[in-house]
Amino acid sequence: MQLTIFTPTYNRAYILETLFQSLLKQTVRDFEWLIIDDGSIDNTAELVAKFIGEADFPIQYIKQENQGKHIAINVAASNSNADYILTIDSDDYLSPNCVGICKELVLEIAEDNKFAGFTFILATEKVNLDCGTYGHQRWLQGQTCDWGFQGEMNFVLQTRVMREFPFPSFHGENFCQESVLLNRILQRYKILFTDHVLAFGEYLEDGLSQNLYQRLLDNPNYSMLSLKTKLAMVKTDEEKMQLTKSYWDIALKTNQSKIKSFLDFPLLLNLLYFKYRILQKF
Repeated sequence: MQLTIFTPTYNRAYILETLFQSLLKQTVRDFEWLIIDDGSIDNTAELVAKFIGEADFPIQYIKQENQGKHIAINVAASNSNADYILTIDSDDYLSPNCVGICKELVLEIAEDNKFAGFTFILATEKVNLDCGTYGHQRWLQGQTCDWGFQGEMNFVLQTRVMREFPFPSFHGENFCQESVLLNRILQRYKILFTDHVLAFGEYLEDGLSQNLYQRLLDNPNYSMLSLKTKLAMVKTDEEKMQLTKSYWDIALKTNQSKIKSFLDFPLLLNLLYFKYRILQKF
């Protein structure tokens, strides 16, 4: 198995070195590093050229016009030379055994073609933990696991599956939540969730998580698409109505066609939403 470690980046030359050093420390070298530069205007290109001269693993560098991380994911899926893609942001870094553990997890799901990939935990740097005590739990979507510290799931997905679900392109919009990809995949495939702790990082002030609500308003087509894909994943009426409320909040506050917005969303939920608005329950 060869692994593509994919990093989307935008004006992050000041921090890419940390991730590069973590790749140099990998105990297993069966990987390539694919960097998609989303239109940086700093010295990213020069820095990557230095990395290429120092690395003992292949590095691909592709620069595109600024279009957002989701389009960079499309480009990565098209250009990967490996069976699996591990996405790691430019402000994070990997533990030395990450690639080796990923190879072992590939073997765990190799016999079941219903698996699209697997996960590990990206933990905050502020937590002092013994990573060796983790990595023993496995679960699927819909099941839960409390690992007891601050962190989030990092996904490693089959390249062929990612190519099945490319992000659409909406003119003038450059931010789409990654849940659009993951929720569509989970409607057709399984993902093996694990409590391996294999990456570390912190949110930076220039990160995509900042000012999320304004980003949703600035990118209404992507925001409404994200809410529609989430709708397919929830089960309770309360969750469905909350997503409907969020959907119409975006539609009514932006220049979206109200007729198209109505036709693109389940009729019953639309009717319930406007009934509640008329009754002033929202």
